[in-house]
Amino acid sequence: MGTQQPPPSDYNGDNMYNNNNTSVEKSAKQKAIDDWLPINSSRSRKWWFSAFHNVTAMVGAGVLSLPYALSELGWGPGVFILVFSWIITLYTLWQMVEMHEIVPGKRFDRYHELGQYAFGEKLGLYIVVPQQLIVEVSLCIVYMVTGGQSLKKFHDTVCSSCKSIKLTYFIMIFASVEFVLSHLPNFDSISGVSLAAAVMSVSYSTIAWSASLAKGVQEDVQYGYKATTTPGTVFGFLSGLGDVAFAYSGHNVVLEIQATIQSTPERPSKGPMWKGVVVAYIIIALCYFPVALIGYWMFGNSVKDNILISLEKPAWLIAMANMFVVVHVIGSYQVYAMPVFDMMETLLVKKLDFNPTRTLRFIVRNTYVAFTMFIGITFPFFGGLLGFFGGVAYAPTTYYLPCVIWLIVMKPRRYSLSWWINWGLTMGTESPHKKLEDNNNTLTPSTVDEDILKKQKEIDDWLPITSSRNAKWWYAAFHNVTAMVGAGVLSLPYAMSHLGWGPGVVILILSWLITLYTLWQMVEMHEMVPGKRFDRYHELGQHAFGEKLGLYIVVPQQLICEVGVDIVYMVTGGKSLEKIHSLVVPHKHIKTSYFIMIFASVHFILAHLPNFNSISGVSLAAAVMSLTYSTIAWTASVHKGVQSDVEYGYKASTATGTVFNFLTALGDVAFAYAGHNVVLEIQATIPSTPEKPSKGPMWRGVVIAYIVVALCYFPVALIGYYMFGNNVEDNILISLEKPTWLIVAANMFVVIHVIGSYQLYAMPVFDMIETVLVKKMHFRPTRTLRFIVRNFYVAATMFVAITFPFFGGLLGFFGGFAFAPTTYFLPCIMWLAIYKPKKFSLSWCTNWICIILGLLLMTLSPIGGLRNIIINAKDYHFYS
Repeated sequence: MGTQQPPPSDYNGDNMYNNNNTSVEKSAKQKAIDDWLPINSSRSRKWWFSAFHNVTAMVGAGVLSLPYALSELGWGPGVFILVFSWIITLYTLWQMVEMHEIVPGKRFDRYHELGQYAFGEKLGLYIVVPQQLIVEVSLCIVYMVTGGQSLKKFHDTVCSSCKSIKLTYFIMIFASVEFVLSHLPNFDSISGVSLAAAVMSVSYSTIAWSASLAKGVQEDVQYGYKATTTPGTVFGFLSGLGDVAFAYSGHNVVLEIQATIQSTPERPSKGPMWKGVVVAYIIIALCYFPVALIGYWMFGNSVKDNILISLEKPAWLIAMANMFVVVHVIGSYQVYAMPVFDMMETLLVKKLDFNPTRTLRFIVRNTYVAFTMFIGITFPFFGGLLGFFGGVAYAPTTYYLPCVIWLIVMKPRRYSLSWWINWGLTMGTESPHKKLEDNNNTLTPSTVDEDILKKQKEIDDWLPITSSRNAKWWYAAFHNVTAMVGAGVLSLPYAMSHLGWGPGVVILILSWLITLYTLWQMVEMHEMVPGKRFDRYHELGQHAFGEKLGLYIVVPQQLICEVGVDIVYMVTGGKSLEKIHSLVVPHKHIKTSYFIMIFASVHFILAHLPNFNSISGVSLAAAVMSLTYSTIAWTASVHKGVQSDVEYGYKASTATGTVFNFLTALGDVAFAYAGHNVVLEIQATIPSTPEKPSKGPMWRGVVIAYIVVALCYFPVALIGYYMFGNNVEDNILISLEKPTWLIVAANMFVVIHVIGSYQLYAMPVFDMIETVLVKKMHFRPTRTLRFIVRNFYVAATMFVAITFPFFGGLLGFFGGFAFAPTTYFLPCIMWLAIYKPKKFSLSWCTNWICIILGLLLMTLSPIGGLRNIIINAKDYHFYS
């Protein structure tokens, strides 16, 4: 009563005043940040800026590899792919130009902004940004290599009698220019550099084809495929496709280029932008087609992966051409680095609230240039980089992602010309509930709900994962042993030989601890929502990341894991059968392909066991066998004793070989701990009530399983390496020749084990396929459907295994690329997203450590595995 309240009108007026002030301050701050960021800080350019920026972005190092690509593709396929790629990429680039201002009053200045508009705020970011970053960063790395190689070629040509200088130093010289130019603030400021680069690209392309023409057709020219084996030809053809994809990679910066062009409602930017693109593509045709066709015509399949290397005379012209290449890739580097700078600076300023200062820009950009220089120095494999990155990264963002976005955003009429051109790249279906409501207007909602629920229950009772829930804790124990202790244990001594004693023991134990921790997290999260069970990995992912994003994150990784394991187990089973045959009947050789077929024949029968519980007997036998053959492996090694010529140093004779082998070994270890991909599906078979949730018996089974895993892994790895040193084979049983009967028995145990493991990993795949067919495509859940689906899957894994039976390489590649995410850090990310532990608490720190280690494992280990596959492929004959 004694306190006077301020008048309501004054109170509200003050609030409005403060809110308006805050809003004005935020808008002013936002505008200041936008004016500072590289992409949208200037919009004053004309159509010809679009032309030379696009020429600089497109005509890069790729043009120099086109004759080599043609030598791998051949005349007919090569010319077709070259012309077809020009047409397709011009069409997809037109789509992106059109979509830049599809929303009135708004401009999609960055690729990911268009992706977010098409796919949603989060999903668009996750789909576009990783791909775009891979493209732009990898291009900068490749241009570091190209610039260094061209400088070296220039030096060697001008001063042939001078002392040879390492390529590393030339890459550093090239990088020194980028350390200076990277501080040009935005796209407009690099216009001069980009124009010079565009002129240089036309110049050196003209030199390349005209010098080739002057040199004439070589006397010993041959146009047949260079490789002497069918695998070599096939791999060469695939690499050629990657080279062509690399040559058309300008789409990754096209929206950022268009952002620099002025635009009004009456005269939108798409007009001048498209004019510039057309001019750029005419120049591209004048560069690409003569260089590719004339270069291949003159040198045939002996052409180098950089056409300028094939040209030795006249020396002054070749030196000049290489210097033009250097100038060009200096500009190209800047064009592709600018969007990366924009992403990094946006993150730091908008998300992490750093002040937009010159110091911040100085640190960020110098760090980026130093990073690309370091990678370029470490992996200077010019041709291989083009082929690898061309297929993995550039094809999506250049050839079909614009088409997918076009179908979602523009929604062309079904079966129209535009729809037919793009239709295979995305699918859209109406909601079955909507159709049901439209076609059954006479039914009451309750009737519809009852019918839907009844039908849903029938389908769930038919699907493999949810059809039975009466398993006990010991089922979880042997299922997890079967899932975990597979072919991977046999490669652990080999992995130790590449890792060495110290790193090897640490990585082995650390992996056991981390994966036990992440598996516990998954068991805990299975029933974290009362009354609901996450019976499948992707269901937990959808709860953590959202309905769509969770599906896109988890399902591809899980499928790669499970299908990859089944392929590897096809190879392992076939090779173990072959080993048995070679020991029992030593004088008669039978192709590995036939043994893989024999192994597969068992799965054509077992694949029709309907669900997890029905394969319990097979899984139990497999678990017993895993413990048995692991015990045989280490006891037979002890019996054989330390070999007389044993050595524990790294086997590779070069530092490069040692590094690659180390990375492959990381993948082998990751492969050995791959049981997480089926753990929720195993837990789904255990009964659960609010009083006695399934996590109790499941965790008991997991602990027993991990004790068994330790009893298998550590003795095999440590004793196997101790006895054979770095001469151990990639399958320890191959190193053991005597006693013959014991090795035969061990290999037979391996066969029985991988039969069970194959079925365990195949069951979730069957569940996914059958769920899509029955729930999404409305097939009837029949035995016939199941018969066709499962036989087709077994046949597909058999075919791939027969075609690519590179055991060690497959383990290393799949181990890092596929198993590391789902095993080492994806459960941690979900835990952080769902439980949100307090920042810097023990749980928070532990999970972030696991995520960082897992990301390193995922990034590094596939490199070594891929190299092993390529090395093995050189001497391999298909279906041998």
